Amino acid sequence: MIRRIILPLAGLLAVSAAAVTVDVNLPYKELRLKDGMVFTDVSVRSVNTSAGTVMLAVNKDLVSVRTSMLPDEVVARLKGMTPAQTSEEQEAEKQQEAADRKKAVENAERRQRLAEEDAQAARAANRTLNVKAAADSAAKTEAIPSEVAKFAEDRARAYFRYQSDPHSNIGAVVSSDVYLDNPEPVPGWGGRFRVEGVAYRQFINNQSSGFGRSGQEFEMLIQTHETKKPEIIEIRIK
Repeated sequence: MIRRIILPLAGLLAVSAAAVTVDVNLPYKELRLKDGMVFTDVSVRSVNTSAGTVMLAVNKDLVSVRTSMLPDEVVARLKGMTPAQTSEEQEAEKQQEAADRKKAVENAERRQRLAEEDAQAARAANRTLNVKAAADSAAKTEAIPSEVAKFAEDRARAYFRYQSDPHSNIGAVVSSDVYLDNPEPVPGWGGRFRVEGVAYRQFINNQSSGFGRSGQEFEMLIQTHETKKPEIIEIRIK
């Protein structure tokens, strides 16, 4: 059974070394432990000289901490208020202090290891996102010429069937074919492409009341955009 001894300060110095728990009263506005933990409006209420612990009263709660975690000046005051330790108690306290230091080092190493693992995971996730973004961007860039070619073909067919030579003798276009080269980027113009091709048409000749055929070489300038469809800048007949 743990014995609790409640004595005035003068009497504490005469208590037998066999005592285990000694009641004290050391109030502090702030008490910072050696592991960095901080208590405010705290009071040291008792010391267990055998276990090497103290009981703190914090906001009406009792908290047990290792005596070795207290500031040196607090430990010095407590030693003056408690019985002298036996050699066995001193050795046990030394062993406990060594164990506390080892545990503190292990905790610090564990926190460092966890921080490094978190940082490594974050870097890996960031690399994965960057690789995916680069792949998506490359795929999008590679798809642009195909999109431009499809857009150019559709617009060229419509142009040479319904819009070109409005004042010529070409009447209704009976049939048409468009042959296009691959789109080529225009140097110095971001997102702009040049497409060259030939349009062949069979049409009704308004002057001769017969049919006519023609083939025209042309060049298209097409501007692409990130958020909207491509647009024709110019169609030039060669």
